[in-house]
Amino acid sequence: DDNGFDAVWTPERHFQPFGGLYPNPSVLGAALAAVTSRVGIRAGSVALPLHNPVRVAEEWSVVDNLSGGRAAVSFASGWHPDDFVLYPTPYEDRKEEMYRGIETIRSLWAGETIVLEGPGGREVEVRTLPRPVQKELPIWVTTAGNPSTWERAGTVGANVLAALVGYSAEDLTELIGRYRAARGAAGFDPGTGRVTLVAHTYVGTDNDERLVVSQVSLD
Repeated sequence: DDNGFDAVWTPERHFQPFGGLYPNPSVLGAALAAVTSRVGIRAGSVALPLHNPVRVAEEWSVVDNLSGGRAAVSFASGWHPDDFVLYPTPYEDRKEEMYRGIETIRSLWAGETIVLEGPGGREVEVRTLPRPVQKELPIWVTTAGNPSTWERAGTVGANVLAALVGYSAEDLTELIGRYRAARGAAGFDPGTGRVTLVAHTYVGTDNDERLVVSQVSLD
């Protein structure tokens, strides 16, 4: 927060020693919001099919309020099959469930009322609180390299979060081109949208210093 960093990103990991400190990005985001004043508070990523999107909208609105409007989220479809014991989303349908969840979150963030099925099949009108500070939640879509995910992110007007692993410069050029073309075809400005690349980076004078993850955005 004091050294000019753009944002702090927290992941979502379950049931494994690697990343086991990070089961819930919104909890960590709330803690970070309380001790910072400037830096962005971002999730990289929320595995959306593991959650009820209404709860995600509520939790990140709290983070947005605590941070004074600094919240942002990258959404992923989930990767480890065992994680899906947490929520009854069919593993095979996880990608489409993620995109449906993104639309639900956007609607609720904008203050809209949605209708959900309650006990006994009755219809329940839902409008989430607290209201967020930002009128629109900045959203990324996380991709492991599938070209269709890059294109779909452009189609829904999201940013892209990818790991700088397994990509050549030529690969990235092609995928970013597909992303921007998809944005344009969907009516968004193809010149906007951020591509953020994750790279494991040593910060310090030697390899004994702490390992951190840095993320570089390409505007």
